[in-house]
Amino acid sequence: MQVRILSFILFIATTLLVSPITALASTAQDYFREGYVASMKREWNVAIDLFNKAIDLNPENAAAYVQRASVYQMLDRIDDAIRDYQAALRLRPDYYLAMEYLANLYEIKNQYAKAIEVYSRALPLVKDQKWRSVIQWKISEARKKAISARVDRLRQ
Repeated sequence: MQVRILSFILFIATTLLVSPITALASTAQDYFREGYVASMKREWNVAIDLFNKAIDLNPENAAAYVQRASVYQMLDRIDDAIRDYQAALRLRPDYYLAMEYLANLYEIKNQYAKAIEVYSRALPLVKDQKWRSVIQWKISEARKKAISARVDRLRQ
């Protein structure tokens, strides 16, 4: 009886020592999911750390770059977000949402030619007609802004 109790106590002690290690051994997908949850809670720095871990474990996951980029955007780290959207597009050149978000950042930086080029690359990839019309509208708005910026430069 004492041997059984001692074995049970030893088993519990071993389990308690090993479980935290096992709990920390997450997969890239686990980190991605946790990062997404943290970003929904607006825990930006936690989300970045988790997306970093997901990317370290699986650098081929374009969605992790896109999610981290969206967090960078929330923190006004526009150049970091641009780099992540570009990384996602190197991995998945047909990732039209990454293209749209990247083009939007180029507009924010007043880089209208780049925005138009990226929106134009996204357009043929979008199958939904309503979404296509949104992209077409964004292209025309970026063109208007580019013209307006040129006029403003000429006036100066």
